[in-house]
Amino acid sequence: MKKERLITILGPTASGKTDLAVHLAEALGSSIISGDAFQIYKHMDIGTAKVTKEEARGIRHFLVDELEPSEPYSAADFQEKARKIIHEENEAGRIPILCGGTGLYIQGLLEGYTFLPRGEGRKKFERILEEKGKEALENLLREKGEKDIPPDAQRMIRKLELLEAGEGEKEPLKSDSLLYDGPVIGIAMDRAVLYDRINKRVHHMIEAGLPEEVKKLLASGLSEKAQSLKGIGYKEMIPVVKGELTLEEGEALIQKNTRHFAKRQLTWYRRMPYIHWVERGPSEEDIWYREIKAYVISYFGGETRWKEK
Repeated sequence: MKKERLITILGPTASGKTDLAVHLAEALGSSIISGDAFQIYKHMDIGTAKVTKEEARGIRHFLVDELEPSEPYSAADFQEKARKIIHEENEAGRIPILCGGTGLYIQGLLEGYTFLPRGEGRKKFERILEEKGKEALENLLREKGEKDIPPDAQRMIRKLELLEAGEGEKEPLKSDSLLYDGPVIGIAMDRAVLYDRINKRVHHMIEAGLPEEVKKLLASGLSEKAQSLKGIGYKEMIPVVKGELTLEEGEALIQKNTRHFAKRQLTWYRRMPYIHWVERGPSEEDIWYREIKAYVISYFGGETRWKEK
């Protein structure tokens, strides 16, 4: 059976994934599917670095602004929605572009993970968290031979669920084993350059009104414990708007946590050996874009209906 086509663009936060995806979508007459855990939420634009109307340049973006911030969203939800969109876009003769940085979502979609329902295992580990604390979950993961310990309790619980169900670490898949036909492009960047971009992006978010965005979300009645507010930028800004941290302290904390998140993303991507990495320099936009364009055309044997500008 012929595989459906899909171009995937991934990379650490602030590496320029969205801009590249829009360029490719313009050239291919295609659409973009967000592979992000938080851009799905309405009213959360600044902290998620959501594409603006001007930046989107008329390209349709799926899985953006579709849920209320109070609604849950999981890797399984993403997988179900994304599969449907990919099928519909292929049926219409378009090659959709998956763009994002949430490793579990993207890897699970490309490799066809089976996401288990949240059942008794979750309840058991939640009781352990409540009675013995986060350290007990860390110890359980180490006992099972895990070296890559997630930073927060909820992700630890999910990993323990998967391990208990026999769905732990899998052997890396080769590109011909993936569910979709298409290149998986990773944006590589010098670490110092990436961290500088992260720091500047966070500062811009603050200036663009991130504190006010968080205030509005809380004023709407959204619980501080809502899944949507666990994203970096939001969870650190809550104590700022409550007067528990200064704005400068909040900004520095977001910058630090975002840098750490970028490191975790790169660690996750090492599990995906089929990624074709493209180095992005500080001022080589045209060369960088041409290199990726050539790779995409080569991958599909020229059958991309590329629109020359």
